[in-house]
Amino acid sequence: MLFNSSRHALSPIKGFLWLTLACCGTAWAYDDYGGGCDTCHGDFRSGVYESNHDGASWGTDLMTKHGEWVTCTGCHQSDFSADVLLNQSADGTFSKSCVGCHGRDEDVTGNCVGDDSPVECGSGAGLRQTHEAVSQGACSGCHSGDATPVGEDFNPYNYSLEASTIKNSCDADGSESQIGSTGLDNDGDGQRDASDSDCGQFSINAGMNDAWFNPETNGQGVLVAVFKETGLLFLAWFTFDVERPPEDVTAILGEPGHRWLTAQGPFEGDTATLDVFVSSGGVFDSPEPVVPPPVSVGTITIKWHDCTSATLTYDIESAGQGEIPLVRAAPDNVALCEAL
Repeated sequence: MLFNSSRHALSPIKGFLWLTLACCGTAWAYDDYGGGCDTCHGDFRSGVYESNHDGASWGTDLMTKHGEWVTCTGCHQSDFSADVLLNQSADGTFSKSCVGCHGRDEDVTGNCVGDDSPVECGSGAGLRQTHEAVSQGACSGCHSGDATPVGEDFNPYNYSLEASTIKNSCDADGSESQIGSTGLDNDGDGQRDASDSDCGQFSINAGMNDAWFNPETNGQGVLVAVFKETGLLFLAWFTFDVERPPEDVTAILGEPGHRWLTAQGPFEGDTATLDVFVSSGGVFDSPEPVVPPPVSVGTITIKWHDCTSATLTYDIESAGQGEIPLVRAAPDNVALCEAL
């Protein structure tokens, strides 16, 4: 399981998931990782961590593995020997430290002050409920005022960042877990990932209309058009031949290796199943010669995980079979997609 413990690094780790007590002052979670977290999760900087949820081995210690997902300053205050505060870091992008992945903004109930620094209270409520389910009183002894966490379908803050490799708390493809069988229980109800009842099946809508591509193969991608009333989806795939043409092959317009495929077919829920076609025989901006009907050359299936990511699976004659992760080329239509 990914991120099974709070994102602490070197002690002292200041407990920023506190609540203001009715009498006065601030109630700390743990003063540092060694003040209690290590009792269940072991030393942060040594050993090979094994998840307490599903027993999956991380293959290394907690600190080293977390370094694969976030920069040093995404947890620390300055350099990598500085304090780690649970709610804030020195990084301009991953600015929320531990609760960037282990909390949600929607769970914040107000502002508290500890060590003379303003912080957000309540953002780690879901994580605390997860720990309470394992050991009653583990968190409630200090955190007695948490509101009911929002559902699993609300992502942690970091998931929305372009630099984050984790995008969806309701994933059904293992993208949140990365290690082990499931990801986080973000709302503490005992359900995880797409199996959580809060995570209704994602449905294709007009907000998918956009340019999509795989950043690993920049320079090619697809344009998608959704026709909601007819239940059909059209795709134009701008790509290249499976091999580079000989150097002495030239083109009058464009590049000899360019290829343009089209695909269309029905969609239901989060998945579109398309037939792929190749058109040939035409000349730029000319009615002559007449272009013959397109030729079917294979199939494409696209499964959308959410409004920002999808997986395209293809089976195309002469190109073979494969799978391509897709993200949007620009975020302009994300808000429309989420609204629909």
